[in-house]
Amino acid sequence: MKQTIITMLLAFTTMGAAAQSADSTCIKSDTLRNSPFVCELEQQPTFPGGQEALLKFLKKNVQYPQLAEDYGVEGRVIMTFIVDKDGALTGISAHDCKIERFNTTKFSQETEAKQKQLKEQFALQFAKEGARVIRKMPKWTPGQHNGENVRVKYDLPIRFYAPFK
Repeated sequence: MKQTIITMLLAFTTMGAAAQSADSTCIKSDTLRNSPFVCELEQQPTFPGGQEALLKFLKKNVQYPQLAEDYGVEGRVIMTFIVDKDGALTGISAHDCKIERFNTTKFSQETEAKQKQLKEQFALQFAKEGARVIRKMPKWTPGQHNGENVRVKYDLPIRFYAPFK
């Protein structure tokens, strides 16, 4: 049941995943060889087998953190990583971790200081789980620009829904 909930969530969120430039300004093609990133791509990087295979991989590998489950926490984290020219995933980081909902009855029994501490722990657990799963991923098909493989910054949102008990 847990996997089904996580999968439904991931199916919805990963469809919005987007490859994007790591720089705020685009790099002209004549400077491509001297720069780590480009903005305009002919081909976005892809997980082996495409979106459906990515969703299947996430369904199989994402584990809902126990502490979050204990409090009925729901949230999301956006994982950012670089798909290198050879398809390797590097520079894995988490940002925009948000706790969106929790079991108010259990959570409200905690002190204000403990609530603050728990929120930080939930966000950290979601980020760690996202990073763990991305490190497990196989190499991707790299992005291409002017027929050459290029490094691409990729954002992958992962949502965590509280499993039904």
